[in-house]
This record gives sequence, C-alpha cells and structure tokens, in this order.
Amino acid sequence: MSRAVIFDIQRFSVHDGPGIRTTVFFKGCHNHCSWCHNPESLSPRLQILRYPERCIGCGRCGEVCALRKEELQGLPPRAELCAGCGKCAAVCPASALVPCGREFTAEELFARIREDAIYYEESGGGVTFSGGEPVLAGGFLTEILQKCKAANIHTAVQTAGNLPFQRLEPLLDWVDLWMIDVKVLDPILFAQHVGSHPELVLENIRRLTEMGKRVIARTPVVGGVNDTVEAIGQIASALAEFSGLAGYELLPYHSYGLSKTERLTGKTPESDFYTPSAEAMAVLREAARGFRKS
Repeated sequence: MSRAVIFDIQRFSVHDGPGIRTTVFFKGCHNHCSWCHNPESLSPRLQILRYPERCIGCGRCGEVCALRKEELQGLPPRAELCAGCGKCAAVCPASALVPCGREFTAEELFARIREDAIYYEESGGGVTFSGGEPVLAGGFLTEILQKCKAANIHTAVQTAGNLPFQRLEPLLDWVDLWMIDVKVLDPILFAQHVGSHPELVLENIRRLTEMGKRVIARTPVVGGVNDTVEAIGQIASALAEFSGLAGYELLPYHSYGLSKTERLTGKTPESDFYTPSAEAMAVLREAARGFRKS
C-alpha cells in the first residue's frame, strides 16, 4: 500500500484554484528556491517544528531524545540529525515541539478530502495538490487523483514544472487544472535560485496546452530577484506563444518562510528578499497584460 508524507491540509482554501478547495501539501521537493515560503516541504522526511517561546523548561523532551538533551544543556541544535520520530513532541506539555508531516495512505487522504464534498459541489471547487513538489509522489498522486475523479471532485496540481514530461504523463487523465510556476526565465538566476533550467518549464506548458489541458501559469514576484518590468515582461512574452493558456497570475512574495526555517533548524536565516509594494505589483500586472497583447 503506497504512502505519502503530507505536512498540511488546508480546508476552505480560496486561492488555489476555482471555488472552495482543500489544498493538500506534500513533503519533498527537488528544487531549492531561495525564497521558499514552505521550507518544511523541502525534505521528504518527518520533522519537528520548535516553538521555544512556549517552552516551560520541564526537560521531558531531553528524557526521550539525546539531541534535545544536548540542546537543553546549551549545545547548538542539530536539527539535521533529527529523525522526526515525534517522541519529544509527544511528551511536551506546552506544544513547544510540534510534528511536521504525517504519513497517509491514499484511502486515508481521500477520506479527509471528501469530508468537504458538499462545499466543492456548491462552489465549483475541489482539491488542489501542492507542496513541495506533488509530482514527486508518483504513483501515490495518481492513485489519489483517480479516487477524486471517480467521486467527481475537481482536481488541480500545483507544480514547479521543471520535471521531465514523462513524470506528468501518468497524471494527464486525472488532472482538471495545472498550475505551473514560471519563476524566472533568466537561466543564470534560475540555476542560482531554483535549480535546473527554465526551458523545461516552458516546454511542459507548451505540451500540456497543445494537448488541450487547462493550464494557469503563475509567477511568485520576489523583490530583489524578478520584480522588474523586464523580468515579468520576458515571462509574459514567452507565455504569449501558448494560445491555449488559461491565465497568468502574479503572486507577491511573503516572508512567512523565514520564521518556519528558524523553527525547523533553530537558526535565524538571512534574506535580502522583500515583498513588492501594492503599487509595484499593479505596474507589473499591467506590464504583463501589455506584453501578452503584443
């Protein structure tokens, strides 16, 4: 029986596709986006989130975990050695240690998804699989998509898109909407901040749209990386070549991932990224529309 590690299930989501949706976040990603707002999704392993401000100093976690005992003795945290077994979280009375990730079978996950079926029906919503990179879940993702389609639940997949098309093919009959990130097209910036090459993303969008699949392209606009008319215009111009594209969205970067990185690693991350202003986003959206029309 196949299993997958899920780190969050957001109910009543309205930003991850049409209608009211349940968004399922898979752990595990092949990219290393410098600005990742879900750093807990990068590792496929179970992990522990630390909330030191809640700690009451009882020391129970140190009784069941050698790593936690070292931290309580003042030694630097070694989160990379944590197996995510959850024993420390289980004995913490103050919820200062919280498990991040849970294994699900397809049956268990589908049971959670269909709890809100009435909301999908009334709003035209459904389920969105995100991450991390959900496509890496392979056969598990195919199985859960098939269950959703058999129950007439609308399905969407959010993906970075920089995977061989062969990884997408088993999903084609079961996905109603593809939401593909086009983060930046400059190959040097893409390699530096994401990994691999942006041409693979465009090629996958081309193939999907030519097959008549519904695709929405999205760009996370990150201050200091791609928040210029030139960068967004380059993406919009490339996307204009795909006549079957259902839409193009610009999403402003937020810094929520920084605090989560600190809770995962015990270290304060440094970042030069910033959130573009509402005025800057308006200019970029207008620029994108202009390039798409040209």
